[in-house]
Amino acid sequence: MYVNYFLFQNHQGGITMTQTKLAKGISMSCVTVSSLEETKRLFSDLLGLEVKEYDKRYHWMELEGDEGGRVGFGEPMGEGMKAGTNAIVSISVDNIEEVKAFLESHDVQFLGDIVEVPGEVKLALFTDKDGNQYFLAQKLTS
Repeated sequence: MYVNYFLFQNHQGGITMTQTKLAKGISMSCVTVSSLEETKRLFSDLLGLEVKEYDKRYHWMELEGDEGGRVGFGEPMGEGMKAGTNAIVSISVDNIEEVKAFLESHDVQFLGDIVEVPGEVKLALFTDKDGNQYFLAQKLTS
């Protein structure tokens, strides 16, 4: 079930919202790797997962198995991203700019600006209080 939300600026300059359900779902988990070629060799060439997306310009690859499920692999693209240290869950949102502003107004730390892969997705990397990293993800295609 989809819940609409409305963000507005209150009289004290903060951002408030009328409903709190911002996430639509978990769209993909991402793993930071040092080499897409080595990752492709292991997971596609050796294990047989299907390459669904591969874009050297954006240092990005997505793999999928016969039973579904998709994982993204990317070479480091932002501050704090290092191969071998994390897997990142992507949280789907409708309007990444509004959700980012709302979370920032509640002291959520973002690592860098929103990154856009033209015609595909907008991403914003943030951390929880333990230092775990997550992406907000807004699909630009339907």
